[in-house]
Amino acid sequence: MIAQEQKPIEEILGYLEGKENVVLLGCGGCATFYHTGDKKAVDDLAAKLKSAGKTVTKISMPLGMQACDTEKSAIFLQKEKSAVENCNAILVMSCGDGVQVVTEYVDDEMGLAKSVIPANDAIGLVGGGPFKFKETCQSCGMCELGKTAGICPLTACGKGLMNGPCGGVRVDDKCEIDPEKDCAWVKIYKRMEKLGELDEFIAMRAPHEWSKCKRPRLFELEEPMGMMDMMGAMMNFNTITGYMSMMLAKPPEKEEEK
Repeated sequence: MIAQEQKPIEEILGYLEGKENVVLLGCGGCATFYHTGDKKAVDDLAAKLKSAGKTVTKISMPLGMQACDTEKSAIFLQKEKSAVENCNAILVMSCGDGVQVVTEYVDDEMGLAKSVIPANDAIGLVGGGPFKFKETCQSCGMCELGKTAGICPLTACGKGLMNGPCGGVRVDDKCEIDPEKDCAWVKIYKRMEKLGELDEFIAMRAPHEWSKCKRPRLFELEEPMGMMDMMGAMMNFNTITGYMSMMLAKPPEKEEEK
């Protein structure tokens, strides 16, 4: 998921200076998970904007309806078409992906010239939980986890080195530039040792294929997932039993800060 946090209200109001009539669009994707785009987050931010003298039209998208999916965000923007047409700005509570998809849709499909403003800052692709998450993937376009014992040097190494450790590993196996952090390449070495794959650690590797990072990267699906496909995926036996297991499970306890 894409971790994100809401911008300070002062920054948001700075973007909205001189723009009194605002459409506030939440996101039912990652932003809902991080409480930066769900209905409550939309209601809370709308209240702050109204306190600052803004007129706000709220659009909350339910879970599974992401702002970054044109087909889905279009449904909600069209539903509030009059408000979108008459607003001075659209404030989007999503990652930058959702903000840009909304911008293109409003420009190209609705034929409107509107300021589209981000309410959130995206932090990156993260994993873990339920309380603490860490960046695990840079979406580089050429995953090499199969060569590094499942640990990505791009995100785990402080310098993002792809071909082995730098010369600055500390005596306690910590990172040269962050003494609180384990050296990624020491972790890779130890994991390969456990797996009996140390021969691969010293193997010469071809350079990482950075050309796949050419911007903007384009991606095409032969068969896009439709609404019925999505509903079918959500209503299957595994999904239902998975959610039931989560509901019945003991709530996670937050670790005490050391």
